[in-house]
Order: sequence, then C-alpha cells, then structure tokens
Amino acid sequence: MIASRVRASLVLAAAAALCLPCAPPASAAAAPACPGGSVCFYSAENFGGKAWEWTANSGYRDLPPALHDHVGSFVSSTDACFMGYEPSEKRVTHNGDWRSAYLRDFGGRMDGVGPGKC
Repeated sequence: MIASRVRASLVLAAAAALCLPCAPPASAAAAPACPGGSVCFYSAENFGGKAWEWTANSGYRDLPPALHDHVGSFVSSTDACFMGYEPSEKRVTHNGDWRSAYLRDFGGRMDGVGPGKC
C-alpha cells in the first residue's frame, strides 16, 4: 500500500514538473526600434556605443569615423546596401533585419551604406 502511494506521488510530481513553464534561454539583446525608412547603426554589440541613423532618402553615405570598419550592431527599417572597400564587397539588408553582433562579421569591414538593392 505504501509503495503504491509513493509510486502515485512520483507520477503526480513528474506530471506537475512537465506542466511548469520553462525559462526562456538567455539571448542577445532585443533589437531597439529604428524609424521607418532608416538603418540604425551602433559601434558596440547589443546596440550600444555610438549610434548613427542613416535614412534611405539621403542616398549613399560613408559611415562616420566611429562606425567606419566598426559596426557592432544594426537595425534596418528599410532595404539598404552595405558596402565595404578593399576588398570590394556589398551586402543587402532588408526592412526588419537586425544583428546584435556584427563587428566580427561584415561590420568590421563596412565603409558605407546606400539605398535599395546592391
């Protein structure tokens, strides 16, 4: 009788444990808002450091000195073309794209940004 109660208690405890919500995994910082028609650039990962907003209607622009070859993260609210020189390389970004850690990728070589498709 005691063994069956212990077994029943263990089954109930296991069922209850399955019903508990799991904590979400640790993740990178959520992307901050960036005004429509813009790409927001940050010199540090996780949207920190110096910030600069590029707007699509401003045409091609070289990145400011703090971001030249040093884009740590970005949020895109428009289609844009990221450009790097030496070696020449271009990358398309779309409305809704974002990266919280971009410096070790193309952000470490990026020199400018322009509108639309590359």
